[in-house]
Amino acid sequence: MNRLTKRTLLSTAIAVATFQAHGAGFQISEHSASGLGRAFAGEAAIADNAAVAVRNPAAMTMFDSAQVSGGISFIQPDVDAKVTSVGSNPPAAIPNTSSEHSGVAPDAFVPNIHYVRPLNDKSAIGLSAFSNFGLATEFPSDSVAGPIAGETELATVDFNLNYAYKISPQFSLGAGISAIYADASLTRNAGAAVYGSNASNLANIGVTQPTDVVSHLEGDGWGFGWNVGALWEINEKNRLGISYRSQTDITLEGDYNGVNTAYAGKPGQKVNGELELNLPDIFEFSGYHEVAPKWAIHYSAMMIGWSSFQELLATGATTDCASSPNAADGVCLQKDEKWDDSWRYAIGTTHFLNEQWTLRAGLALDESPVPSSHRTLSIPDSERTWYTVGATYQATKALTIDGGFAYLKGDTVTGNETESGTAFEFEAGGDAYIYSVSANYTF
Repeated sequence: MNRLTKRTLLSTAIAVATFQAHGAGFQISEHSASGLGRAFAGEAAIADNAAVAVRNPAAMTMFDSAQVSGGISFIQPDVDAKVTSVGSNPPAAIPNTSSEHSGVAPDAFVPNIHYVRPLNDKSAIGLSAFSNFGLATEFPSDSVAGPIAGETELATVDFNLNYAYKISPQFSLGAGISAIYADASLTRNAGAAVYGSNASNLANIGVTQPTDVVSHLEGDGWGFGWNVGALWEINEKNRLGISYRSQTDITLEGDYNGVNTAYAGKPGQKVNGELELNLPDIFEFSGYHEVAPKWAIHYSAMMIGWSSFQELLATGATTDCASSPNAADGVCLQKDEKWDDSWRYAIGTTHFLNEQWTLRAGLALDESPVPSSHRTLSIPDSERTWYTVGATYQATKALTIDGGFAYLKGDTVTGNETESGTAFEFEAGGDAYIYSVSANYTF
């Protein structure tokens, strides 16, 4: 395993979203500005630009000419968190710590680019670079909840190659393969734990202040997956699409240092470690219907297989990490997640105003995969509602410009965690705003 000395250029080029600013869990949906404007309703069936290859490769057969589409989304969250209890003491009783935190989810930019090229009147190929998963939370180092807060970041980028074939005038099939790069980091501080039941063990390894780092992990890795799709063009005004993207397992390799290296007799040292990241599979069904002159409705139901995300487990050599003093079990970091599968439902409308302007609006509901019994402060997650609007401008015969805006209304949730011998209770929640722009050029 290679030791990481810095963040790679690739991971910083693909920005990450935050837990209240995208799909449930840590899913990212910002693949196109046109899709954002309709709350990503009907994405597997519409095919109004090359970004459709991400959601349903079969729909690439609808293109008569090659097209490149690229854009960027700006995500502006407004998320606050508050620790309401630490063990039997109120947070105010814990010295040298803070318990109310605002802006714990940073702003982010999320880019995407897609290319579709027909090979003949029956087949097409496509290439896309985008992200399906990412998160970032930043709590201050003096947080009373340091062992469960701190800083958490995950960035992924998916390089997707797709092929589609029209098996009849009405039916098309598509399939693709993906190479997915992931880069992650996690930092936790001592917080109230220096005053808790585990204080003596922490003091023995030099952790005496709330801002002292008790765990730091960073690593990266590659994984490979596949996707398939089908499109039924019932007639010129009605079509249905279905798609599936496989689960991808990625082994992140990198560095760990913290109390678990100190428990193994290596205080302050960085050791090699690895973490298995299980990115969930995604199933989507979509429909598109032109119901009146200049008007269409569209809808989607998406299932995300979050039940694959059961724990975060980082391991190393038995001589490098220990979960407790003298354990010698090679566990650098372990945290139960126990997530459930979740659904996302979306409905939208498109109005073809004139030859130059197309208008959109949408509404979506994201279920949370996080059971209340395992909600964490680093990824508190909640059910959220999307309200979106957007438009496309036909600048020239070959060039269109898309714009989209979304307001995400998130619930305030509560939870409790126990870490480093200290029990925490918290509440977190907030809203987010997403602005997106993209351009599509047909050759």
